[in-house]
Amino acid sequence: MRDNGADRFRAMLARNHELAETTRSPGFPLAEFDLLQRWQLERLTTTFDDLYRREGYRHAVEFFVSDLYGGLDFRERDQEMSRVAPVMIRFLPNNALVALAEAFELQALSLEYDKQMAEYMAANGIRALDMGRYIDVYLHGSDRAGRERQILLISKLGRDLKGLVRRPMINRLVRMLRGPAHAAGFGNLQEFLELGLSSFRELEDPVFFVDTIYQREWAAMERLFAGDPDPFGFS
Repeated sequence: MRDNGADRFRAMLARNHELAETTRSPGFPLAEFDLLQRWQLERLTTTFDDLYRREGYRHAVEFFVSDLYGGLDFRERDQEMSRVAPVMIRFLPNNALVALAEAFELQALSLEYDKQMAEYMAANGIRALDMGRYIDVYLHGSDRAGRERQILLISKLGRDLKGLVRRPMINRLVRMLRGPAHAAGFGNLQEFLELGLSSFRELEDPVFFVDTIYQREWAAMERLFAGDPDPFGFS
């Protein structure tokens, strides 16, 4: 059973590493990519503002919105993970490796879609985004099956994290790695893991948190593919 988590983890690391390399290529639409990610961050912040303001939920919202939905700092985390992966595969239990694999698959999916959308923006001279332009970019840079997978991963990962925070061994291991990880140059990665676990420990109701994200993002996706001019309900 352990090999399942280890194999998935390796596969997702390879996928993220390949994506990281494409962002360094001369033809990568970096300006459009950055613009798109800023717009989406503002959208997600608005969508989950009520959760963010709810006591005990802020750090979990920040983890999902900022750390799992991308940003170019993922390239540093990718490099660190590739170097430390053999050690993690050796010491972490299978369910922790599965959760890591899901986190990196979610990151890869989100960034792959951002890349496709940014390429569409560059090809069509889109230098600013409003709701109408975003809907157009989303539909040209997305497919329904992949977007469904993206949202289902959020739900699955959230429930896996809920189980992991109840395991004292996992929490002790991550805390013990704090000093050595920074000393060895794995600081970004260690902070990513620790933030994910600590944010879920703070939640009063992890199921409510995960279900809220899942339901809102799924409803927005359905409205986007249906051509709704207000898919996020901002009006």
